[in-house]
Amino acid sequence: MIYDKPLFRTLADTALNIEFGDEVSIPLNFKILALDSAIAAHPPKGLLETNPQVRSLGIVYNPLVTTRGNLIAALGELIGALDNTATVASRRMIIPALYDDPWSRECAAAFGVRNNMEYIAEFNDMTPRQVIETHTACDYWVTGVGFVPGAFMSYAMDPGKRIGAPLYRTPRTWTPARLLNFGGTTSTIYPLRVPGGGQLFGRTPLNIFEPGQNNAVFHDSPVLAKAGDRHRYVAISRDQYNDIRAQVEAGTYDYQITEGLFDCADYIAWLESLGEPADHRDPDSSWSLE
Repeated sequence: MIYDKPLFRTLADTALNIEFGDEVSIPLNFKILALDSAIAAHPPKGLLETNPQVRSLGIVYNPLVTTRGNLIAALGELIGALDNTATVASRRMIIPALYDDPWSRECAAAFGVRNNMEYIAEFNDMTPRQVIETHTACDYWVTGVGFVPGAFMSYAMDPGKRIGAPLYRTPRTWTPARLLNFGGTTSTIYPLRVPGGGQLFGRTPLNIFEPGQNNAVFHDSPVLAKAGDRHRYVAISRDQYNDIRAQVEAGTYDYQITEGLFDCADYIAWLESLGEPADHRDPDSSWSLE
């Protein structure tokens, strides 16, 4: 459900969470991003950092400069001044991917499970080819960045193209970097070699986390993805993968990114034309400072 009024929850002695609902919803995420932009334009006293996610906005503050109550009051004023979200800043990014790759297959075998692509296909009543066709058939909306440096959460923008698979019952102790994976309907990419439980089904030659910031796209941050990005995956061959990877390692690859604004109202209207409600209201929700 999406709450009629957002809830403030304590994360720690220097952090708050503003929750707008308890569901995975791209229109709900529009509200999060709109509030994040409003806070950036009019930062409350004592604010240190914000962290937008799919249904909530994390707030980190300096308790030596402000109090929890004063911060909530200031944030409440910003929330009250928000209009219906019409547009948000959104980059569209092309991500080439080698699907059903050897690294995913080798990783699955190392942990004694079947080829993850075959499992994803079976779980969605598809063939592996149909999984690839579906994953490359629509944009994915990035709702937030976190978990490990560079990791992100994204969801298919076309409700007719939503596929996914459950996480591993027992997480892996390692996963090769840059592997595409599903955790439920969340689609993401492992930025570096880390433990994980997502179902693996492809690998991109692109860096999505580059601490050295060698490529120009990383000039202001070692993290590629941003909340509000739209990712479009393109299937490539092994030869194309090798060629792109060589360019990335040399720092010469031209990341295909288009800057712009996204029309949230048009997207919500399109969802409604498909019979998809933009949100599920919770009539019992109420404003809370707890």
